[in-house]
Amino acid sequence: MSLEIAGIFFAEALFVTVMTCRWIILVKGNRMFAAFASFFEQMLNVLALGMVVSHLDSPIRILAFGLGYAVGSLSGSWMEEKLAIGYIMFQIIASPESKIPEILRNAGVGVTVCEAKGNDSAKILIVSVVRRRWAGQIAQKIEETDSHAFVVRTEPQALKGGYLLKSLRAANQDAIRTMMK
Repeated sequence: MSLEIAGIFFAEALFVTVMTCRWIILVKGNRMFAAFASFFEQMLNVLALGMVVSHLDSPIRILAFGLGYAVGSLSGSWMEEKLAIGYIMFQIIASPESKIPEILRNAGVGVTVCEAKGNDSAKILIVSVVRRRWAGQIAQKIEETDSHAFVVRTEPQALKGGYLLKSLRAANQDAIRTMMK
């Protein structure tokens, strides 16, 4: 019986982990992989659910199912964070003297700079799109370079053209990795 309880817990945890990742992958536009993952997701769901429904008089099975779901939610969100699929757009408002554009460009990151007018002074608006897996390191580099900059990070829904596509080539990826060290 304890092996079945563990089986319910792990099957449900794995089911929810796969489901969470599949939804995120689907939202990011990879329909084929999401469809493939849904096959395994549902097999795990039927397995775990079957072990609970066949013994609804067993509260420990229901508890294992619920705990598996909760743990699966945590592990799915953790896994999605580690996969870091997609892109992040930085919008940075800084003083015209800021070295942020130079630092990012030297790292091979595409940067667009526009003049802007703040409440009390002239500013620049810096826009840059990077792979999500690099976003934390880029944000840290921005903070180190100009701690007074106003930084907004958003996730773009679609990308077309621009310097980003060029910067994803191997040479520029190496430059970004070097900057992050």
